[in-house]
Amino acid sequence: MNKVINVLSHKGGCGKSETVLNIAYGLAEKGNKILVIDCDPQCNSTSILLADKPLKESESDLFLDLYKKFGGETSGDFNSAIRALKEYVEQSRVTHDIHDVLENKCNPQEAVYETRYENIDIMPSGTELSLTDYQLKSLSLNPYQALRIALAKLEKDYDYIIIDNQPFKNALTFNTIASCTKEKDLIVIPTKINRGGLEGTHETIQTIMEWLNAEKLPLDIKILATMTNRNKIDTTWCKALKEAFGNLMFDTSIRYQAKPVEDASMKKRILLETTRQGVAEDYLNLVNEIAML
Repeated sequence: MNKVINVLSHKGGCGKSETVLNIAYGLAEKGNKILVIDCDPQCNSTSILLADKPLKESESDLFLDLYKKFGGETSGDFNSAIRALKEYVEQSRVTHDIHDVLENKCNPQEAVYETRYENIDIMPSGTELSLTDYQLKSLSLNPYQALRIALAKLEKDYDYIIIDNQPFKNALTFNTIASCTKEKDLIVIPTKINRGGLEGTHETIQTIMEWLNAEKLPLDIKILATMTNRNKIDTTWCKALKEAFGNLMFDTSIRYQAKPVEDASMKKRILLETTRQGVAEDYLNLVNEIAML
């Protein structure tokens, strides 16, 4: 059965996108078909997953068809070649994204794109998503069900649907929470061990509880300690949170190790495809833990 994993926190800078990307990569390596949905206008997951999208052999035929369309009958017609290349590049760009789906401007399938990673597709984000909160509230009689309706048309094609979120509380947030309707769907709350991180986690849980109680849906959350330092404060707090929240907290915690994460990001790569040591090992442990749920 398809499973939705919604990575959500009202606190920025806690590693939401990094968590989404590495969970997606790790689960895809296990042979699962993954759809990543980027619900953050900052487009962090989109920028990584759609970087260096591989060419297909059939696309060369498309380019040559365009070349002939613009008058290129023989080899070396520069004007026809450059016009064909311009149109090919424009056609190859993302036509639809998540905001079109939420605003009912296209079918969900039209906004799904292959990535260069085997078994991972994406429904990308764009800057227009920042206006979708207003559009949903002004145009829809039920503004919080748009994503749930869209996912119902896609869920049979994927083993996991993984959602990246912005750190704000608005209609987009409620749409992603409302998409976790099945008993095994999961909301992951990345938590940085500092005062702001704990406040953000409390606010996120309160939002989830308000919504799930109203909808009478199962409360299935797990707190994930992220960017943890190997010091007494972080170690003590991780143990305290685990004791208090029990099974609602992952056994795995993600250590703070900036260099490999930043190096992978600069190369437009996912951490787990560049290394399996240090913080990457933590993400592997997290993937294994999720796969067992």
